[in-house]
Amino acid sequence: GFPGLLASENAQRNPKRTSATASALMIGVGLVGFITIFAASAKSSINQLIDDSFIGDIVIDSGTYGFGGISPDLTQELAELPEVEAVSGVRLGFMEIDGDGDIVYGVDPEAMNAIVDVGVVGGSLLDLGAGEIAVHDEKAADEGWAINDEIVLRFAETGNQTFEIAALYTESDLAGNFVISYEAYEANFAEVFDFQIYLLTDPGTPPDQARVAVEAVAAGYPNADVQDLSEFKEAQAAQINQLLGLVYALLGLSVLIALIGIANTLALSIVERTHELGLLRAVGLTRRQLRAAVRWESVIIALLGAVLGIVIGVFFGWAVVTALEDEGFSRLVIPPGQLLLVAAFAGLVGVVAAVGPARRAAKLDILRAIATE
Repeated sequence: GFPGLLASENAQRNPKRTSATASALMIGVGLVGFITIFAASAKSSINQLIDDSFIGDIVIDSGTYGFGGISPDLTQELAELPEVEAVSGVRLGFMEIDGDGDIVYGVDPEAMNAIVDVGVVGGSLLDLGAGEIAVHDEKAADEGWAINDEIVLRFAETGNQTFEIAALYTESDLAGNFVISYEAYEANFAEVFDFQIYLLTDPGTPPDQARVAVEAVAAGYPNADVQDLSEFKEAQAAQINQLLGLVYALLGLSVLIALIGIANTLALSIVERTHELGLLRAVGLTRRQLRAAVRWESVIIALLGAVLGIVIGVFFGWAVVTALEDEGFSRLVIPPGQLLLVAAFAGLVGVVAAVGPARRAAKLDILRAIATE
């Protein structure tokens, strides 16, 4: 109606002020949109990776990443269960190659080959022994390595050790850049822990029965968290959600700053338009209509910033996910529901920011306002 027309024209009267006010909210919403798309794409990519490459049925997670873990005794006990067809603990160790630090994974080659498809494109994991190593194909291509080439790894406990490349694989998200056998791992690391354990249950055993048997054995190890694939996906998503919560809390401050900026802009515009507002009231504009006009002006500014912010967030989300495609981001996910919720929240911010200025405008004395120069 008429208040909306007034709000639209007032927002356009000073484009520089309106755009400057909206820009603060635009930046905050843009960052929120970008982080939302990045997180959704990361979770979707992880789920797809697990679905495509993980043949096993159960994961036991220690909640660590190379700093301690689960005793290898648990893997040995699980291997003796009739309900388990294959089991491999996954160990992480830090080493140095060509002066650069990196991580090497230690696995049971035969069991790992049956449980996880790491995309072997040359050689075989079954060829890993005390002096062999599997390397990610892109890492090998960057360094000019090929099957049967020898590379030197430096370990803190044993110094320089020479390994022959026995296999090349494509899935670095599952196995990093380097994989060695248990035998090679135990020969070069003093402390041996499994940070995760992968299990393939016996096809003839009902899944619930297999899980009960696994949980009974794992109960003796307090840091062993038994998860099926759905729970494993949720656990990975929970880690991302924790980071999201922190980021959203920080970005909330930028939205608060934007709210203050909108309120200040409206308050300033009311002071500048006191005479005009008095005339509008004199010719019949009600207090309610005046408050509505101020509120709609605030909402227009807020939605301007929100829409531009969402566009920017989508663009940078697409750009970053595309750039990280080689790092495992296989899917771009743009969650429309969450982005619309952000836009709706921005509109609400506009309404809240207008409360004070709208009330002040409605309380203006008509005669004094008209007399103002």
